[in-house]
Amino acid sequence: MPQDKPAPAAGISTPFPIPTSSSAAAAAAAASATHRAESVSSTSGATTHSGRTMFSSDPPSGADSAALQQRPFVVRNGRSYIADPTLHYPLPVDLAELHRQSLRTLLLFQLFGGPICSPVFSNKPPTRVLEVGCGSAFWSMMCHRYYARHGHTNISFTGIDIAPIAPGASGHGTSTRAGSTTTGDGGSGANRASASSALSGIDGKPDKDMRWRFVQHDMRRLPWPFADGEFDLVMVKDMSLATPLAMQQTLIDEYVRLLRPGGVLEIWESDYTLRMLRPHVPDGGIPSTTPQQQPKSSRQQQQQQDDSDSDSDSDSDSSEDDHEAAANLGAYLMTPNTPLSAPTNNFLVEYNGWVSRALEARSLSAVPCTLIGSLLLQEVETLSGLGSKRLAVPLSEVRWEREGVGGVVTKDGKSYIESTKGFIRGGKRSEASGGGGGKPLGAGQAAVRRTALMTVVQQIMSLEAVLKEVSGKSQDEWDGWCGKMMNDLVKENGTSWGECLEIGAWWARKKA
Repeated sequence: MPQDKPAPAAGISTPFPIPTSSSAAAAAAAASATHRAESVSSTSGATTHSGRTMFSSDPPSGADSAALQQRPFVVRNGRSYIADPTLHYPLPVDLAELHRQSLRTLLLFQLFGGPICSPVFSNKPPTRVLEVGCGSAFWSMMCHRYYARHGHTNISFTGIDIAPIAPGASGHGTSTRAGSTTTGDGGSGANRASASSALSGIDGKPDKDMRWRFVQHDMRRLPWPFADGEFDLVMVKDMSLATPLAMQQTLIDEYVRLLRPGGVLEIWESDYTLRMLRPHVPDGGIPSTTPQQQPKSSRQQQQQQDDSDSDSDSDSDSSEDDHEAAANLGAYLMTPNTPLSAPTNNFLVEYNGWVSRALEARSLSAVPCTLIGSLLLQEVETLSGLGSKRLAVPLSEVRWEREGVGGVVTKDGKSYIESTKGFIRGGKRSEASGGGGGKPLGAGQAAVRRTALMTVVQQIMSLEAVLKEVSGKSQDEWDGWCGKMMNDLVKENGTSWGECLEIGAWWARKKA
């Protein structure tokens, strides 16, 4: 798929800053501290935030649905979950999970350079935006702030979710439920409003002066309560654990229906299994052979190619810029030649096996980044301008970035001898080889990787219920394993061989 490089909108220059290493650790510590203490009670009606919406092939009946609206959450083992038994969503919806999802969203904002990757909105932002599975509406709030800082205040945001946890949900102000408007606390709604207000704003909005509307709707029930062509942008972020494989293509069709001609569908995802990034020189940093070093025939062929295809040069420059931009943040731009393999860390090997089995049993994918491109390609009759960007974010400083591994790196799937300590790009020493070309990570790079690590550790903790089930561990055994895992990954640099978080963004435009 083409990898268009999105330019910032007019007057927009800075993405959101990632917390420093210490602040990221503090946020993680706060989330861990509330792992059990901040769970909510299904009898009190107090709610916390979840960033995703749940799907199943069998929505509850009308009577069951009404009961779930009154008591939408249930506590299991000290953590709060959606009460609907027909939903296979494996994550809790408590404060610790909210912290993790918010931190991951900030990480993606930083790595992607802003809230939207599609180049369609480079010069003019969208005016009508739908966030699917909005949860606490954190992405919408940060997107609003991003554009408002530069004078774009006329953007209207709509969030849709099955769980009443966003600002504007029942009891938090005015909300739309499957097309109808309700107000008031509804008995337990006041507690939900109090919890949401403390975390996401007041007066039914995620942020002041924000044009916001929340629609509570069971997204398994199609069509959704929106008109055809109602939105300029449909944003789908981290919905893979809420979307059974059998329903994914149907939902793509619904996203397309809601877009105006020329509107954009954008999808952000992260894989739930972890792989190891092997020693290599990024494609954008592979030293090119100079004309003087080539045989004459090679020089002639190169000259002919340069004369006949200037667009290829432009694409190459753009790709190199993308590589360098990612590397400056401590990440690697992924290409078909990026060498990845199974992790060497024993805790992550065990986790990969458990999470794959747990999600497969629920008809969910542990590697959504491998599926989204194919889903969009199947919509060639209605979508155009497909683009994507995939990044691998090491979870710590990697040994081979500074030391090399016997001087052997991979290039186009082959091995050759080349020092990884400062390879040459365009005649200059590269400072953007992820780890800085043999130098220690900068403060910003280290903060990005530390943030990625903390969100992964918190993710494993949030998946406790399903991981414990498939592993067969008792509560004491799980607590012991989890403590050792955290000590190994966080304190003992257990990801130093290149274990990484894989993320991606995909976008496409609805044909006129």
